[in-house]
Amino acid sequence: MDLTDSLYQELKGCANRLLAGQNGCITLQSTEIVHEACLKVYESNQAFNNKAHVYRCAAKAMRHLLIDHARAKSSKKRTPAFMTQSLTTLLNNNDENLGLFTIDKTLEEMNELGERTVNIAELHYFASFSQKEIAKHLEIGLATVERELKFARAFITDKLLQSHA
Repeated sequence: MDLTDSLYQELKGCANRLLAGQNGCITLQSTEIVHEACLKVYESNQAFNNKAHVYRCAAKAMRHLLIDHARAKSSKKRTPAFMTQSLTTLLNNNDENLGLFTIDKTLEEMNELGERTVNIAELHYFASFSQKEIAKHLEIGLATVERELKFARAFITDKLLQSHA
């Protein structure tokens, strides 16, 4: 499946929504995020089964790009950061690096329990898809998306609470 103009525009919309929720903390532009994600998807030489598969790969690429960007920024700052207990606060934290690192590590742990939940979380948090869009692209029921996203939030929150214990 080729990356078409419409797919590019949809990914650009995802990146814009993602950046809009970050209160200007991320210094990347949406175009940079989309171009890098598209490049990673293209360079993977992967055979895509359908459009949803491309979206999952692009969301994962955006996640890795943001994590790499955050690592680079953190290595320059060298100031300690503290974890928050609220997922919403974490995702909109002024120090987005901490939130991204925590989410990345937790998603890696969650992947051991099931890839679909991680795909849903990546599409929601890193591609800014609504629950309806996720259901449509993954061809699963909205109730399943809601249930798995609720589990993902609980899992991430639990990991945050454990880190404070």
